[in-house]
Amino acid sequence: MTTAESSRLRLVNPKGTELPQSEFHMNDRSGGLAGKRLGLMENSKANADKLLHELGDILNERHGFSEIKYYDKGHASLPAKPDMIDSILSEVDYLITGVGD
Repeated sequence: MTTAESSRLRLVNPKGTELPQSEFHMNDRSGGLAGKRLGLMENSKANADKLLHELGDILNERHGFSEIKYYDKGHASLPAKPDMIDSILSEVDYLITGVGD
């Protein structure tokens, strides 16, 4: 399984074909998203910012975040730097990344 880690963040290959053979449990989501801080990070491709601003508006209407912060990782073909991810994760409760084109 391909993974990358940065302090509080673990990125995992999303294909799901190499998941460990153990019991699976969903995280507790009973607290809801109201009042939480949402981060939206775009990859600097065309329309990524528009997509994420629209998504932010929709999610905020449904869940009532206390704050929505927008980030730009700077370059579409390079990963976000670990120190950038650490900084973002200290500012938000949830982070969604998105691409454009």
